[in-house]
Amino acid sequence: MNLGFTVFPSRIKYFNNERGKVQVEIFTEDNMGKGDNIVEIESSKEKLHRYIAIVSQEELAGILQLSGLFGGCEEKISSMFMGSSERSGISTKIMGILNITPDSFYPGSRIEGRNMSRVDRMLDEKPDIIDIGGESTRPGSSPVNHEKETARIYPVLEYVSNCSNIPISLDSRNPETVLRCLDLRVDYINDITGFKNREMIKIASETGLNSIVMHMRGTPDNMQTMAEYGDIVMEINSFLFGRISEMLSAGVKPQNIIVDPGIGFAKTYEGNITILRNIESFRGAFPLLVGTSRKTFLGHITGRDVNKRLAGTIATSVHLAEKHVDIIRVHDVAENRDAIKVTGILAGE
Repeated sequence: MNLGFTVFPSRIKYFNNERGKVQVEIFTEDNMGKGDNIVEIESSKEKLHRYIAIVSQEELAGILQLSGLFGGCEEKISSMFMGSSERSGISTKIMGILNITPDSFYPGSRIEGRNMSRVDRMLDEKPDIIDIGGESTRPGSSPVNHEKETARIYPVLEYVSNCSNIPISLDSRNPETVLRCLDLRVDYINDITGFKNREMIKIASETGLNSIVMHMRGTPDNMQTMAEYGDIVMEINSFLFGRISEMLSAGVKPQNIIVDPGIGFAKTYEGNITILRNIESFRGAFPLLVGTSRKTFLGHITGRDVNKRLAGTIATSVHLAEKHVDIIRVHDVAENRDAIKVTGILAGE
């Protein structure tokens, strides 16, 4: 992985806050020197320089331009970064999960065949986005070929398209599946591989669909053997920078990109907790999606099996909403929405 340049909202506050500026961490192979608004904290194990800086939008655009990663989009990205840093209030959207699979890790989310009762319940709960997937990507799962995946997804996608105007996310890493489903209404492509397949990038560029770029190492069947990191926050952000750079160079618009740190995907319990404790450092230029729903790390904390992890999920959803995460991906829409709504009211919003 190329760790040559990464910038994200700082995990520590070094400078006094200044209006119109944001504090960032910068990891770079180059020596940036020191100044009134920048200080080198340490050098990382990867032999990168680590800086804390307080920057304006124009200064951030200049730093991004020096990286050479963003091909003329630096001003747009720096504007998005500053807009994200200035957000206040709770406006988190809820993405509801529909798994058309026999083996997804939470049995309550599975839909098999053409029984649409769970789909109807989801529609009645009115999530902001519905995420439809036909391949389990739980740890240790095996891949599903695109013919089987499409056969699973298509009837549900067609049903939701015809019954509702709720935006639809297609949860797939297979370009053949995505292409087959584009004759129906699709608003998002949710790719757990982070658009490593150039055909997926081409589809994102040509369709202009919202594209969710997730961090993962390896594949679902081997990813948990690749869960050791030096600085997990920096390394995930660096991976996302690399994917975004390639997508931008292929014509994907910055405003169509959403990032996801990939809770549970090639992450240990400690890694997941570190991500969630530092979630604001993933709220850079691009909208942030996080999925914690009923995942194993919650079982580690509570001692409960997957069927009894709703309360733990809600706790993470409230935490993420308070940190201004843009989208949370959950199995239980109504319960998580109620918790977030109450949190907003108590915060005076």
